[in-house]
Amino acid sequence: MHPVLVEIIARPVGWMLIAGTLIMIGIGIGVPLFIRHRERLEADEARRRGEPTPNR
Repeated sequence: MHPVLVEIIARPVGWMLIAGTLIMIGIGIGVPLFIRHRERLEADEARRRGEPTPNR
């Protein structure tokens, strides 16, 4: 097997690298989605109260 694949797959450091990469990608995708969700909820709440919403 190729030495790089052995390093990534067969050793614990490789698994930590894979897990860390997935976590960073998940945070990079999850945070903007969460922020959009919260902004949408706040805009809906402001509309219900009759307050003007910021235009974007």
